[in-house]
This record gives sequence, C-alpha cells and structure tokens, in this order.
Amino acid sequence: MVNPYLMGAALLKAFDDGIDNNLDPGVAEERNIYEAMDAGKDVKKLPMSLGDALEELRNDEVIKSAMPGEMYKVYEHYKRDEWEKYNATVTDWDLEMYLDCLP
Repeated sequence: MVNPYLMGAALLKAFDDGIDNNLDPGVAEERNIYEAMDAGKDVKKLPMSLGDALEELRNDEVIKSAMPGEMYKVYEHYKRDEWEKYNATVTDWDLEMYLDCLP
C-alpha cells in the first residue's frame, strides 16, 4: 500500500537528486529480469518486508527530505507501530503449526 502523495514527492526528490548529482542510471535493461539474473546480472533486490523497508528509509536522506518538518518522524512512528502489530498477530499458519505442540 502506498500514499500517492508521499510516493510522488519521493520520486520527484529522487529525480532531482539524480539530476543535481549527475547520477548515471546505467544501461537500460530490456530482458526479463529473471533471464537477466540467470545470465549473471547483479540485481539489488527491494526490501521484502515493511520492517526492512523502514530500515532502508531510515538510511536514505534524499527520500526522507521529501517529508518536510516532522512528517518523517510521524510517518516512521506510525509505520513502526503497524509493523509491530503485524509481527504480534497470530495467523492460521501459527495455529496449525504450533498449537498441537503445546503441552
């Protein structure tokens, strides 16, 4: 899930940073990414969880700068809370896997 306003602001900041710092985006990849990986292309993967994404965001000053004032602190607070609630949730998988193991 994404807030379209925050996503737009983050993309604009990233574009601006790339232009200001003359960053090279590299050669365009036209192959299927899995085929490219099979051919040996080194691919940096996106974070696989909200927790990992929050850690990456914490280290990204460019994207954080797209959230003025206290916005990043508030955003980070609410998303950390969301991640902690998710991690504390008992799922059907948990019950099926571990319920029978209890004495």
